[in-house]
Amino acid sequence: MPVVPGIATATEPMRALKAGVDTAKLFPAEPLGGVRTLQALAAPFPRVRSVPTGEIGASRLAAYLAHPSVLAVGGSWMAAADHLRRGAYEEIRRLTADAVERSMT
Repeated sequence: MPVVPGIATATEPMRALKAGVDTAKLFPAEPLGGVRTLQALAAPFPRVRSVPTGEIGASRLAAYLAHPSVLAVGGSWMAAADHLRRGAYEEIRRLTADAVERSMT
């Protein structure tokens, strides 16, 4: 089963690489400093591919995807708990389609 460990400091990517894992989830990305933190961690760990998640909204998606170390971006804004609770599946579809469109530009 694939494992994507979470990282928040430079210690975690070092441990991940030592364990043979080269993909890590930067979480919580925005509270940790966003793209600036991603850049800071990518510099000494160029082999680590990142999947940032955590308080990233549609407006910040392009900034993360533009970074060469980013493999994918996670975002609960597309299917927030409130959407699921209300059964707002059309809104989830719209937000997901918008995220896909943003990622292709």
